[in-house]
Amino acid sequence: RRFSAMIPTLFGLTLLMFLLERTIPPSILASQYVNPDSTVPIQQQLHNAYIELGLNRPAPVQFFYYLINLLNGNLGYMNSSYYSGSVLGAIETYFPNTAQLVIFSMALTLLISFPLGTYIGARPGSISDHASRIFAITGYAIPTFWLGLMLQLLFGRGVMNLPVSVFPLDGIVSSSALPNPPPSWLINPVTGALYSSPTHMILFDALLHGDFSLAFNAFMHLVLPVITLTYALLAGLLRFIRSGMVDTSRKEFVRTARAKGVPERLVVTRHIRRNALIPAVTVVGLLLADLLGGVVVTETVFEYPGMGLLSVNAAISDEIYGVVGTTLVFGLIMVIVNLIVDVVYAYLDPRIRY
Repeated sequence: RRFSAMIPTLFGLTLLMFLLERTIPPSILASQYVNPDSTVPIQQQLHNAYIELGLNRPAPVQFFYYLINLLNGNLGYMNSSYYSGSVLGAIETYFPNTAQLVIFSMALTLLISFPLGTYIGARPGSISDHASRIFAITGYAIPTFWLGLMLQLLFGRGVMNLPVSVFPLDGIVSSSALPNPPPSWLINPVTGALYSSPTHMILFDALLHGDFSLAFNAFMHLVLPVITLTYALLAGLLRFIRSGMVDTSRKEFVRTARAKGVPERLVVTRHIRRNALIPAVTVVGLLLADLLGGVVVTETVFEYPGMGLLSVNAAISDEIYGVVGTTLVFGLIMVIVNLIVDVVYAYLDPRIRY
């Protein structure tokens, strides 16, 4: 039932992207399909683009063409100094890097927030509780780009005047760490660009192929961007878990459990925390929106080649299809995450299953 509810949401998302895209004059939309290196005359390429996109037809028919192109993986083309080719190819190239960044950020956030939030929530008014409040306020207040720049100054050559940076400040891997000659699993055989396989996430691929030095180098490149993204997420989630723990601890069933002599550890873990996680799980889905927004800023600060940096460069270069394509992917991720959150929510609270 929840999966079927995704269909109208996805339809509304594609309709919104179509309307935003069609605010651009048709001549500019068609010009994005022109390849200056092609032997086909430009006028003929423009004519073909008008036919392929249905730009010479009424708006409802254009939307039908738009949906057909989406289903066929045709999201348009980009021709900038940052990337040249189809938008789908750009997403396939840069999305794994963003996924790698998001996986580590979310994993670190959840690993720290749940046990720490439980500890703080079970001790309201303690020193740790006041410290978490200060941490949360600073996490909300500090802009992502400022934190990233401060981390670069602190662990780079700025503040401590180090001869070399403690952590790499940009990119996904150092060129000096790449094996020479590069193995076949590390290079795209068609373009010759860095594109590892099978997961296309260089850290995991290096581990799968036994290149631990390359995996370590890729991990070091993730440290500062992951800290930058995790800080604000952790601050928000800690407060929700703490509030849920405090509110749940005042419920009658908790008092009953304590009156029956249930050990305090079991009261906290089985009675209080399980119920306190229900609102926190919902917030995780909302925090992902902040995470995706933070990815755009963080990847730009650290020059991390992911979807965020791709979208920024597409906007700077006036690549309409690049902007719409990345926005569509971000929206699709949000829809999928909300579905997962609904399922987990139903698992934690059986009352909402019926």
